[in-house]
Amino acid sequence: MKSSLRAAATGSAAAFVLSVATGGPAFAQTFHNRDGAIHFMYTPEYAQKIGRVPHRETGEMEYFGGSVFPHVNVVSVMWGSNVNSQTVQGMPGFLKALPNSTFQDQIGQYSTKGVKTVNGHKSSDQTIRRGTFYGQVVITPHNTSTTLSNKAVWKELQYQIGKGNLPAQTPNTLYMIYFPANVTITAFGLQSCSAFGAYHFDSSKHRSATNIYYGVMPDCGYSFNSHTIISAHEFAEATTDNIPTPGSNPAYPQAWNTSDGYEIGDLCEGTQGELTTKTTTYFVQQVYLNSTAACSTGNYHSP
Repeated sequence: MKSSLRAAATGSAAAFVLSVATGGPAFAQTFHNRDGAIHFMYTPEYAQKIGRVPHRETGEMEYFGGSVFPHVNVVSVMWGSNVNSQTVQGMPGFLKALPNSTFQDQIGQYSTKGVKTVNGHKSSDQTIRRGTFYGQVVITPHNTSTTLSNKAVWKELQYQIGKGNLPAQTPNTLYMIYFPANVTITAFGLQSCSAFGAYHFDSSKHRSATNIYYGVMPDCGYSFNSHTIISAHEFAEATTDNIPTPGSNPAYPQAWNTSDGYEIGDLCEGTQGELTTKTTTYFVQQVYLNSTAACSTGNYHSP
């Protein structure tokens, strides 16, 4: 018998998740420095404050020559032993299903093989297919601070990879990181839960064999259902735009983006579908599809 992992948003997450669950607008922006590039999923309040609220009619996605994940290998990373128990128990099933599903199949239209770029740059010539799930690792953080900069998160990943506690970095590895409720993440002067609900990051402004790709999902009081919606958003964007470029002026090494700097998840916050396995139904966020010039609308299955 299938189970459905559903719960209402509570606490400080309520306003943010409301935008995810009720058709609200998307909120996102990219920044970079010498350490890499980051693409935020803003909270509604912060997006309104800075005037960064797009509309879905700002599609379509354009290709700027950057790389995508042709065969993503997802690693679920729990930041210590105090991550919410629902997240710990539920994420392996969800992150196993997500890259091996019809949700992933639709993202295949953002393959770059034979695609002409809008800026004359050479294509990365990649085909997006279904990916795999490495597994889940509960790390014992070397950095025990409860306030972490993005650089500290990146350095911790490097440390854990170097110690062999996490699988080695490859050009197709995506580390999805989940944190305890008492850990705050800061980046570019912004703070988790008050300014952003999640982000994905690449450790270099340039494509190289040493890049580390990861998503950051802080615990802001989200339900498990909300966590899977947000995780699907970050997964889809990291897959189709490995190396975000800054601000509202996309350029190489960016891959797929609108002309004003939004990725495929950004235009479709507030939409959702179901991803069903043999035993469980999860919630995912829909993504913008060039093939229909609209957000996806279906439900999905795995395998």
